[in-house]
Amino acid sequence: MAKSVDANELKQHKSDESAWVVVDGKVYDVTDFLDDHPGGKKILLKNCGKDASEAFWTYHSEKILEKVAKDMEIGEFKDSAKL
Repeated sequence: MAKSVDANELKQHKSDESAWVVVDGKVYDVTDFLDDHPGGKKILLKNCGKDASEAFWTYHSEKILEKVAKDMEIGEFKDSAKL
C-alpha cells in the first residue's frame, strides 16, 4: 500500500536533508537526486514541499516520470487543496 502524505508532512521536506515533491498527486523523494538534477539543485529545492505539477510539466515529459522518477515515488498526496 502506498504511503499517504498530507500537506503538513510534505512541507517538512524541502531541504538538502529531505526533499519531497508532488507531481500529479504522487509524492516523490528527490533527496538523492538533488546533486544529479540537470537543472540544478536550487530549482528542484524551490519546488519541494509543495505541488510542483505545473513547473514539472513546463520542462519535462511523461518519459521522465517513467524512467527517472518512478523509483523515487513514495506515496500519494492526500490533500485535495493546492499548496
